[in-house]
Amino acid sequence: MYRFLQTAGLLLLGVAARAQITETPVTVQPGHFLLEMDAISVTVDHEPGAKYTAFGVANTFLTTGVTSRLDVQVGAEFFINQKYESGSFTERRTGVGDLYFRTKWRFYDSPDSYLAVALLPYVKIPTNSSGVGNKSVEGGLIVPIGAELIGGFQFAAMGQMDFQRNENNDGYDTHLFASAEVTRQILNFIHIYGEATVGKSTGGRPWEGTMGGGVTVHVSKVAWWDFAIYRGISKGASDWNQVIRYNYGF
Repeated sequence: MYRFLQTAGLLLLGVAARAQITETPVTVQPGHFLLEMDAISVTVDHEPGAKYTAFGVANTFLTTGVTSRLDVQVGAEFFINQKYESGSFTERRTGVGDLYFRTKWRFYDSPDSYLAVALLPYVKIPTNSSGVGNKSVEGGLIVPIGAELIGGFQFAAMGQMDFQRNENNDGYDTHLFASAEVTRQILNFIHIYGEATVGKSTGGRPWEGTMGGGVTVHVSKVAWWDFAIYRGISKGASDWNQVIRYNYGF
């Protein structure tokens, strides 16, 4: 991880070799930008007698460095399509999503242990249309950790606490979430990774667990594609989630 930190200002390689859900403690350096765009994302969930499908296009985060240890991020959900089917009943919603503002402070990194830790607070501003989201401000805190392992493996994990509007729309629930991933470079331009997540809300909903993996393919030193698929392993998680993400550093 520490070697990645040294090159991140030039090639952003520290940000490139990571999974899609688990955040990295590496920060984008001043004078550089990182564009992360979910070109296509598809979520499918089945319940007895019902099916939910969500389709997103061009949901994007743009990050730039403020100092060598601090960056700022803005995100926008440009297109969301949701469909709920139950018997002969079908409901469709299509619109733009919300805006996100985040900042990441890498407060610890060690050249001896190759370990890095950061804090990433965020806030969601409800800008969605056509009922594809709620109308409440939400936010939380993410703590990403990254380390180098033996054998060329990279490890990352994060803990997350979110404050989400409850289903009765009369207050907020606390949602706790954690994830971990292991990445390995197999060719000069290809990395593969496996990832697992778990989450639980104080609102009484079932716990959420997923497992999945993906591959990143570098088309240049500053641009790469990321293909991932995740499978829900608990009642509270969606059955399947597939994402094609484009990343570009400049």
